Amino acid sequence: MPTANRLDQIIALVNMQGFMSVSELSARFGVSEVTIRKDLHRLDGEGRLQRRYGGAVPVQKESMPEMALHGLVADSRILSAEVDVIIATAVDPRSDRVLLDQAARRQIPIIAESVGAEGMATVVSVDNYQAGLDLGRWAGAFARESLGGEARILDLTYSLANTRARSDGFIDGVRSVLPSATVSLSINAQARCETAYQVTTDALSVHPDINIIFAINDATAAGALQACRDAQIPPERLAVFTFGLEGETMRNELASDGFCRAGLAMFPEIVARVCIEAAILAYGGGDLPPTFVTPHAVLTPSALSSFYENQAGSWRLRWDESLELLDAPLPINVDSSGNGRSLPSHIGFVVAYREHEWYQNLQLAMTEYTAALGIDFVVVDADQNVRDELTLRKNSIAALAAQLVAPGDVIIIDVGQVTTCLAVELAKRSDIIVITNAVSVFDALRRNPGLDLVSTGGLLRADSQTLVGPTAESVLRDLRADKLFLTTSGISLEFGLSHTNLAEVSVKQAMIRAAREVILLADHTKFEQEAVVQVAGLDAVDRLITDNALPASVRLDLTKLGIEIMMAST
Repeated sequence: MPTANRLDQIIALVNMQGFMSVSELSARFGVSEVTIRKDLHRLDGEGRLQRRYGGAVPVQKESMPEMALHGLVADSRILSAEVDVIIATAVDPRSDRVLLDQAARRQIPIIAESVGAEGMATVVSVDNYQAGLDLGRWAGAFARESLGGEARILDLTYSLANTRARSDGFIDGVRSVLPSATVSLSINAQARCETAYQVTTDALSVHPDINIIFAINDATAAGALQACRDAQIPPERLAVFTFGLEGETMRNELASDGFCRAGLAMFPEIVARVCIEAAILAYGGGDLPPTFVTPHAVLTPSALSSFYENQAGSWRLRWDESLELLDAPLPINVDSSGNGRSLPSHIGFVVAYREHEWYQNLQLAMTEYTAALGIDFVVVDADQNVRDELTLRKNSIAALAAQLVAPGDVIIIDVGQVTTCLAVELAKRSDIIVITNAVSVFDALRRNPGLDLVSTGGLLRADSQTLVGPTAESVLRDLRADKLFLTTSGISLEFGLSHTNLAEVSVKQAMIRAAREVILLADHTKFEQEAVVQVAGLDAVDRLITDNALPASVRLDLTKLGIEIMMAST
């Protein structure tokens, strides 16, 4: 097949599936995985796809009007100065407190979508627990009838209160029908497709008897579905249930009658209008309840058409039928008329995870509604702001870590973004010996003749550019280092240090045994997280270098364990 044709077909498949792995694309087109990776690299560079862990996902929808992106700003000061009301989605106070504080000082009302925070006027949200409970009851009945009366659940959850409520409700719902149902694993999949893919792949390898997967959003569900396909699991043996039905990907999946047996629909089209109407009320000084509860429904392949119709390959809400079946907490004028009300001039929308269809469709529906009302709509990409902030924090952590490396030291550097930053800091140093299994660290240091660089060797894990396996472990057994600069996916008081990648865990453990001092490099987002596999207890850590957003209570608990804490300035 000509390359151009293959590239076009890859785009079509990824857009249809939501996520396609390298291995599946390789098998589909009969070419090597190396060729597919080159294809994805090219398509990503051309802006036609986005490369992700183990595969690719679609780029942001082309159908979104230009006005949806008009006025996109990254500076919270500009946003606070321009808008009359802010709608904030899934705000993490640890990352976005600055923007919210500025809005509060200017007395700008804040409407929260999904997750509330102190100082917000109201929250627009589905009843997450009840919705999860309803979906879980349906899943329990399905397992009783179609899965031999057994339910062994993989819960792909997330750390926010609303997503935890979804998981809790789903599990309680399944157990209300099947009291013997068990949770094989409950794991934070970070609400991202690529993470969910890897976590599901590892979980199914360790727990092959899992027969129900619950995903707290569609992006997580898409990753889980692809992992099930790549593992060649028969659809009749395992069922996936998603919370959201946010857009084309999972609605198509539900309609295909495959792994996805039912989904909890949150209706972004309705939520968007409720958010705007709540913002108008707040601007007018009206009394707002603590929460506007938006409607939900459990949709199956047969029930999907009651609420949505497929027009030229796109699912469109049946407004008349839906509003008859669902109760919206506010009048949401379908004709988008202003009705003579006093309207704000500018509404700001702080959106996280812009790659998720929920936020894309929420933004599109808000844009259309505000345009009809004559309101200017300003968008801030909170996810990009958080990534930029974390990059700065990791650079600061790395700079502080570099100060601990003295002439004559033998150090081990683990794999990770922060350790790559550390390698860059050390690139001009001399009279040190660096041992690493990270290709990025090796590349950053290999041109420096002033230091000795030792690679562990081993099997290259292409997705993370990490050397793993018995060879790497054997080399580390024969070496001793003064300091280890360690990274990990999760840190908690109960589970210690944990990591999502099974192949890398044993190498990390070998590094710990080889070092006289273990220095953990971790920004505040790694804490209160538990990944798939424990690397070590917290007693293995001698020193922690982190950023100043780590809560004082956590720092105190770690200090009690004898861990010396150094905080990088930001």
